[in-house]
Amino acid sequence: MTILLAALMVAVLPMLWPSRAALGPGASTAAAPAEPVAGSAAEDVLSVAGALDLMALALGSGVPLVTAVEVVAERSGPVVAAHLRQVVAALRWGVAEARAWDGLPSIWRPAEQAVALAGMAGVPPAGLLKRAAADMRRAEQRRIEEATGRLSVLVVIPLGLCFLPAFALLTVVPVIAALAGDLMTGMR
Repeated sequence: MTILLAALMVAVLPMLWPSRAALGPGASTAAAPAEPVAGSAAEDVLSVAGALDLMALALGSGVPLVTAVEVVAERSGPVVAAHLRQVVAALRWGVAEARAWDGLPSIWRPAEQAVALAGMAGVPPAGLLKRAAADMRRAEQRRIEEATGRLSVLVVIPLGLCFLPAFALLTVVPVIAALAGDLMTGMR
């Protein structure tokens, strides 16, 4: 009887385990490795935030925006450097500072907004870039905490599916069997 129930659990558990489609886009199960999602990986957010901080430092020392972006591009990773070189090229061709960020992925939107706001207000963009970097880091930390919360809920499901039947088989069923046995001997 116990072997039959254990075999049934082994057969049914894979059907109840959440699939990648049920978890949503970008989610992964323990059996399948997570695939990187373009533009949303933690390294991208943190490297862009670091680049914004470096630009703010350079702008705080008094260099023009094009020089600050160019220097940061030289010292950044390949993806961030390619994006920043595109901005440098646009600035060198005479594109307005706020419009030079237009062709970049949405992760660079805070930089574009900071430069545009600084241009409208007539202030240096260093403080706004530093604030944008801090906001990006906070948003990424919040995203990671939410993902961790979802993971803890998903971990409880298989544990419950394994431990509840085991608890029932090891404690409830023997008690009921003993009570039924006593009841049957009392009726004779």
